[in-house]
Amino acid sequence: MMKTLGLLSDLAEGQSGMITAAQADSVGADELYRKGLVVEHVIEQVLPDVWRLRGGARHPFPRLYAHWLLLHPEQPAWERPIPASGVASHGAALRVYGVGNLPGPEAEFIVPDTAGVEPTRLNVIVHQTQLAADEVTERTGLPVTTPGRTLADLAAGADFEHLGRIATTFLRQGAATEEDLAQGLHRAMTVRGQTGSGTEYLDALLAGVDGTESIAS
Repeated sequence: MMKTLGLLSDLAEGQSGMITAAQADSVGADELYRKGLVVEHVIEQVLPDVWRLRGGARHPFPRLYAHWLLLHPEQPAWERPIPASGVASHGAALRVYGVGNLPGPEAEFIVPDTAGVEPTRLNVIVHQTQLAADEVTERTGLPVTTPGRTLADLAAGADFEHLGRIATTFLRQGAATEEDLAQGLHRAMTVRGQTGSGTEYLDALLAGVDGTESIAS
């Protein structure tokens, strides 16, 4: 029993204290074993099929991180290629940056190919598209789209003034420069066949913000 618990701890150490059911099964911690650990308050459930070892690390966005683990439930976090294994995006990325909380699913990810990705769960959206290496960063062990890419992804759905407030908040927090945001918008415009420049689009967004209050203030 102690050996199995040690193997679980090794897995959890590299995953903000979390383990998936598939990972637990792989080291001999089957469902009955896990139920015993729950009763003994050794682990606690974060999501169906994801647990956290109590007393260990606690991720600042535990459910989002758990959903990310479930994209590839058997693969340890440290072995996952980025961005191929999934990147937090759209509204989920906003929450990671502390910029705002748009209505929408609990978790959103971008993957270049859905092959091998577990079926989406309730309140989770997986977008299939390509990400360049400079459109991905890492926050607290979670791969996330950069502010510029996040703003570009949201441009297809958020209203103009709200998008401007998001851009304003990114700038005020120092999470991105105007050049970063303009570059992200320009790439999105090019893909969508839109005319104009990202700089012009960003200038219009910032000019359209009513007053100076940011959405995170």
